[in-house]
Amino acid sequence: MGKKVLALDIGNVCVKINHLNFQQALGIKQLPEKLTILMRDFECGIIRDETTFLLTAARILENRFPAEQIRTAFNSILIEKVPGMTELVSALPEQKITTVFFSDISPTHLQRTKELFPAFDTVHGGIFSFESGSQKPSPAMFERFEQLYGVPDLYTDDRIDLITAAIRRGWNAVQFTNAEDLREKLSALS
Repeated sequence: MGKKVLALDIGNVCVKINHLNFQQALGIKQLPEKLTILMRDFECGIIRDETTFLLTAARILENRFPAEQIRTAFNSILIEKVPGMTELVSALPEQKITTVFFSDISPTHLQRTKELFPAFDTVHGGIFSFESGSQKPSPAMFERFEQLYGVPDLYTDDRIDLITAAIRRGWNAVQFTNAEDLREKLSALS
């Protein structure tokens, strides 16, 4: 059996996320639209530097919060590792499955993922929105993955719209529910 490739999303697949945590950590009812756009631009690599992101966010929030408080609040979106995924991803190299991240993520949140997800170093790189300049389901993200890794044998994501887009592209894709379900789907590949 040759190596198989698993395209693996990060948010709510490897690490639980809750976007509302950001505004709650700052004690504000709703994020200003300019801040939401700034976050998307940071995730897409339009803004490449964390310091620029934090200082711009502080200005949008009328300098009510220092940059470090904004960074801590922004990182609070990522909560904890998803149960069972550390063990599953850590065991995949022995099963001749190469895991590659395929995720819409900022460089700040990628660093936070390294801290929260112990199996991070067993993953063979990734295609990240902040590097590719686009977010899924943009064809550019899929094309970049295919250029570097080919069409994956399986792609999993928590968002059904992204699974649908991948299937339309001809990828074998399943919506993530939990580690045990993913283990069964991977076993079916052999």
